[in-house]
Amino acid sequence: MSFADNLVYLRQHYGVTQEGLAEQLGVSRQTVSKWEAGTNYPEMDKLLALCDLFHTNLDDLMRGSVHVAKENDTERYDRHMNRFDLSIALGVACILVGVGVQVLLDALGWPSNIQTVALLSFVVVGVVALIVGSLNHGEFKRRNPAIEPRYAADALERFSRRFPLLIAGGVGLILLDVIMLIGLSPDDSSLDLVRGIRLDELIVAPFMFVLAGAVGTLIWATMQKSKYELSELTYIAHRQNLGADLPPTAVVKSPERVRAERIMGVICGCIMLLALIVFLVWGLVPLFDQVGGWDGLDKHALKDAIRAGQGGFAVSWIAFVVGGILCGIVWMVGSVLGKSQDDWIAEAKQEDAWLKYAQADAKEDPWARGPEQPEGSPDQPAWK
Repeated sequence: MSFADNLVYLRQHYGVTQEGLAEQLGVSRQTVSKWEAGTNYPEMDKLLALCDLFHTNLDDLMRGSVHVAKENDTERYDRHMNRFDLSIALGVACILVGVGVQVLLDALGWPSNIQTVALLSFVVVGVVALIVGSLNHGEFKRRNPAIEPRYAADALERFSRRFPLLIAGGVGLILLDVIMLIGLSPDDSSLDLVRGIRLDELIVAPFMFVLAGAVGTLIWATMQKSKYELSELTYIAHRQNLGADLPPTAVVKSPERVRAERIMGVICGCIMLLALIVFLVWGLVPLFDQVGGWDGLDKHALKDAIRAGQGGFAVSWIAFVVGGILCGIVWMVGSVLGKSQDDWIAEAKQEDAWLKYAQADAKEDPWARGPEQPEGSPDQPAWK
């Protein structure tokens, strides 16, 4: 592609008009028109400014194909993010599998040191996967500070259809896993299998394996959604920096709203962590008193006491319900108080059904009102 073709592609790709590009470069619209027609070329300072504006290099702009370069950016970004998402999901799942393996070896009567080695081996593999994935992701961002992936509309549509299925499947798998664990656990704590294998311990192992798969699926789905959303937000932000009109469906968060959402996330995380502490303390302290304290503690007696609903676990689960309600209240209140006037205007534009149809045909901003027309004037709509 020639320089003229590359310039036309970049300008149209980001939805920038010739007037808008000319204003960014401090030239006239006719000058930009001559560049795109191939009858004239910009000076070196303007070429460098174009490279900065469109996040491309001089070689691709003058002699290469920026269209191919942008597609290559998307492919590299997609491959990297898939590896990164997979490393995080597998890292967490591997730790859960390690717990399941340790429980399985315990049920089979293996020595405790072998159980510990197996558990720590899976934990080490999971932690290494998490560390390697995070370091590679940081290095990728450092080496590609100006990468601009842009997914096709059909790719975004396909994932938007898959995402609810992945989330619902992961949550449903966890619920079924819990139901199967409760339903298959024997009521008689003395029930053993061949060679003294305890059935209640043996059932926990497949429960952890299924839980690892479900949690890995949920992590993968949420991180894939973040991958596509980050690509779209980067594209929208660049269009906004170039002075292009944003699409009517784009909702750009203000810095105040981003900060408010981060604060609300931290508050909700602290609430749920506090709920977990209350759940454990409320449930375990009375329980240890009932089984005879810490001295000579029998793990089978403790397990039977938990399953029988002894201690505080029969009611300590209320801590999670209260924590969830508090998180909902924090999020609703924070989502209102953390919005700026621009956020409210953006949401109003999104929710106005008439405006969505008006924006499809209007050449100018339909929110920009002109002078009031007198009744019966030729410019007045017939239906008004």
